[in-house]
Amino acid sequence: MRASKPFGVPIAIWILFFTFADIMLAAPRIDLWVSGAFFSPETGFELREQPLERLLYWSVNVATTSVVVFLGGLWWFRRVPGRKLLYLLAVLILVPGLLVNSTLKEHWGRARPVQVMEFDGTRAFSPPFVPSDQGGGSFSSGHAAAAAYLVVVAAVLAGCRSWWVAAALIYSLMVGFVRIAAGGHFLSDVVTSFFLVLIGALMLYRLFFGRDADCRAAPD
Repeated sequence: MRASKPFGVPIAIWILFFTFADIMLAAPRIDLWVSGAFFSPETGFELREQPLERLLYWSVNVATTSVVVFLGGLWWFRRVPGRKLLYLLAVLILVPGLLVNSTLKEHWGRARPVQVMEFDGTRAFSPPFVPSDQGGGSFSSGHAAAAAYLVVVAAVLAGCRSWWVAAALIYSLMVGFVRIAAGGHFLSDVVTSFFLVLIGALMLYRLFFGRDADCRAAPD
């Protein structure tokens, strides 16, 4: 069983992730093509600073903070086991927090779409998965990672086939789409964050619960 899930992650997910990375490394201009669909030489990224973009941008921080408070309340009133709470907090701290925001965004140095010369900026475009010196904090997307974390919370608390998971998934896709359309991130920044949260959550699941994640059963 575990041979087909290295580190608790199904081989299919590893294959998808590395295939995606190989494609983006071989054809990095895919990022420019996708972002270019939302850019106009006259008006720039039209969704940037618009009400919907601002709403979704700030809603991620509000939603994440609210979820942490909610988890604390569930634990305080003994509605959720301590191990489950620690697991969810560990995923948040280690993946969106430490890996994405504190490590990749701070040190990878990839310029954002709105900053690169192809879209009337001043910085050089660099491929994903390749460290750069442009200092833009684009790779990978912190907002996409935080939004994807909400899917993990919903799956653990309500079951991965629940409507809560569907709602959280739709929300995370909306956040990712708007970050791309507003010139805040490239496609690869968003997709990479989704993969990192998924892989990190599955790896930590095995560590905390001693078994692989299974949609048919909730953790103890």
